[in-house]
Amino acid sequence: MSKKARTLLAIAVVELVLAGIWLYLARLGVTQPDRVEPGFQQTLGQTMGSAMGAFLGLGLIAFFIAAKRDREG
Repeated sequence: MSKKARTLLAIAVVELVLAGIWLYLARLGVTQPDRVEPGFQQTLGQTMGSAMGAFLGLGLIAFFIAAKRDREG
């Protein structure tokens, strides 16, 4: 398996894990509204969206580095 393929696979797995955490926390906030702050859903969306976007940006850089290394060797 090439480095590009492994990088894409790793990015996809981490993004799915982050999405799962996001869904778990969102469901927790919906099912137990007395235990969370009123702006919980908005804060959760902003935080997890930023985390997923930042990781995807770093993953894109890692993909380009992996592609360069595939060509070199």
